[in-house]
Amino acid sequence: MKSSKKPRLAFRIFGVLAAFLAILAAAWLSQPIWFPKIWRHLLVINSSPENADAIVLLGGESQARPLEAARLYKAGVAPVVYIIGTGDTPTNRRALIKAGVPADRIMVETKSRSTLQNADFAKPLLEKAGVRQAILVTSSFHARRALTTFQQRIPGVNFGVATSRIGWWDTPSGRLQEDEWAAIELVKIPGYWFYHGIQPWIKKTAQPAGTSQTPRS
Repeated sequence: MKSSKKPRLAFRIFGVLAAFLAILAAAWLSQPIWFPKIWRHLLVINSSPENADAIVLLGGESQARPLEAARLYKAGVAPVVYIIGTGDTPTNRRALIKAGVPADRIMVETKSRSTLQNADFAKPLLEKAGVRQAILVTSSFHARRALTTFQQRIPGVNFGVATSRIGWWDTPSGRLQEDEWAAIELVKIPGYWFYHGIQPWIKKTAQPAGTSQTPRS
């Protein structure tokens, strides 16, 4: 009886969380003034350690993310940058080199098409290189799902995350776009839990947004 209660409890927790996040995502349609504050509190994580074995730059945005990865590299945080994901890898690589990262310090993975695949395809690369501590670089609204996915799919590596934002998101039109992407994340998070078993809880090694001393780009 006890074993059957645990799945039921987990399913109930998932149902409550999914409903809550779905309500928030739906609320975005009415553009309430409190929505940006809520999603930033729920989604934005900054837990970038002072030293790591690798920087893992996730594809999907090729303006602010490579600049943040280059900043971390030039600050001596890690000796190598991995670009993970298909599509904008060449653009991100050029941006890293232009920002001062040597070409031979950049490793690429070009087949993954989702955050889950990012983690699964990065795993053999990081394990082969003996990486034990890594920093993910991604957009602010993507931080929670990216960090929880990598933590749970690659448990042998201690992950932190550094977030970035493009300047256009500070304009009225840009803020609407950023809120839209955040609303999509609020739907994807319970979806990742239901379909892939990725729970949205951050391990204790990560810190809530605002506690890291690493500035955002």
